[in-house]
Formats: sequence, structure tokens, C-alpha cells
Amino acid sequence: MKTDEYKQITNSTGYVSACPLPSPEMLARFYSEIYYQESATKTYQATYSNEELDQKRLRAKLLLHAVKAAQTEKKCNDFLEVGCGEGFVLQAAKEIGFNVAGIDFSSFGIQSFHPHLEEYLSTGDAFELLDNRYDSGTKVDVCILQNILEHVIDPEGLMQRIKAVLTPGGVAAINVPNDFSRMQEKLKDLDYVNQDYWFLPPQHLHYFNVDNIRPFMAKLGFEIVDMFGDFPIEMFLFHPGSNYASKPENGPAAHDARLIVDLLLAERGIENYYRFCQAMSACGIGRNVCVIVRPK
Repeated sequence: MKTDEYKQITNSTGYVSACPLPSPEMLARFYSEIYYQESATKTYQATYSNEELDQKRLRAKLLLHAVKAAQTEKKCNDFLEVGCGEGFVLQAAKEIGFNVAGIDFSSFGIQSFHPHLEEYLSTGDAFELLDNRYDSGTKVDVCILQNILEHVIDPEGLMQRIKAVLTPGGVAAINVPNDFSRMQEKLKDLDYVNQDYWFLPPQHLHYFNVDNIRPFMAKLGFEIVDMFGDFPIEMFLFHPGSNYASKPENGPAAHDARLIVDLLLAERGIENYYRFCQAMSACGIGRNVCVIVRPK
């Protein structure tokens, strides 16, 4: 199905989903035959600039800073990342002493940038691998899920599995795009964009933001203990000279500007950068939003 053949429906807790949802077979075919092959949706790059690498490491450092701030007196050591991709977070976690493990659909990303981490990686279906961990009694103190929840057919089922493998007092960090946000609504109101460009099924099936992520987590028995955003790149859409939605050729310059400003903001130290990112989510902005949760 093409994107324009899907409808938008709002779920009981306020997040938007694509309708109809694809079958598991259809989704598997999409990822195996289209998603990772076409340049428009390509997830992994062969190389990154020095600034891109620095920014990836900065965001990994920020994530772990937030996780450690959310920990109770109990020391958390066992660390699992679901959808660990290229391994930047796993590497940062290993460097500060976590016992790391990763789950991903393949080892391609890890092999490209952190091949020494492949020994900590399990490949396959995330739902099945989490079920195997639960069945074997393997628990973790920290679980990371970055830009995965919006892709799966059953986000509630995935979060229930994460809850099942957390130790008492354990925390999970969930990062999702901040979609159907107030900023995006304002862009449409002012005619800076003329369509919901962020609505991209079957690539993204569910759409969370700083507001609807709260009742979603509460319904599943999670307490949100922290929330922070990332650079609000969509602010460039408010200026016709930098609007990359109407003029895609503006995209690379907007990307480069985001990197420069993000790294500049972090020059005053990770704690100040962390507070800035918390303020962004409090104001409802940020291209992505990350919540740190623990089971109630």
C-alpha cells in the first residue's frame, strides 16, 4: 500500500496510528525489499562526517546521563538496547561500566561502526528475543528503545515485554519522533507546510509526542520520571529561505546547522545541555522526545 492509502486514527490514549495496520508478512517484506534499499528511507550510512559522529556520541552521552540521573540507590549494571543499530549507545554504555547486550534485526549496523560489539548482539525478531529473555529469567536494570516504538505493529505489546524483563527499580528509556506536535500544527496553520509530511506508513505506524506519550505509558503501568527533547530542526520550516519541506534542497544545510548548534550547546557541559533538552520537551518542541520510565 502507498502512504496515501492509509488513514489516520486516534487511539484511546491520544496517539495516532495508521489504518489499516500491515500484516507481519507485509511489514517484513517492506523492510527486506524496500526500506533498507531505497535512498529516501535509508537508515544506515557508509560514513559520517566528524561532526555527525560527535553529535551521535553526544546524544548517547546525554541518554546515559539521563538514565543515571533516574536511577534509584540500587546500582544498575545490566543493560539492554532493543534496536541497537550502529552501536553508538552500546559503546558509550560499555565505556562507563555497564554489562551490555543488544538486540537488532541484523548485525549490519554494528559491523559497520562498532564490530567489536558484535559478541554482545542477538539478531532476530525483537518480540521473540524479549520473550526468550523473560522465559529464561534474564532481567536487565536498564533497557533502551530508540526510534523503534513507532515502527512496530504492536507498541503496547513491545512495552509490556520491556516491562517484563526489567528488574525491580529498573528503568527504560524510550525515544520516539515528536509527531502531530504543536509545532507541526502551527506550521500547517501558517501554511508553511501543506501536508502531514511526518505521516509515513508503513515506515512509521504509530505517532507519539510530548503530550500523548504520558497517557500511553500510564495505561501500561509505567511512571515517567524524566522527559527531554532534541534539536527542533522543524524551526527551519518557519522561514521560507530554509524551509526544507517545500524546498528539499534546503535539507542538507538545515542538517548541518543542527549539528553545529547542537554541539555548541553542549560546550558548557553535559548537565547544562541536559537541562536545555528537558526544557525543550517541557515547551513541547524537539524533533524527538525521550522518556525515562519505570514500572509503577
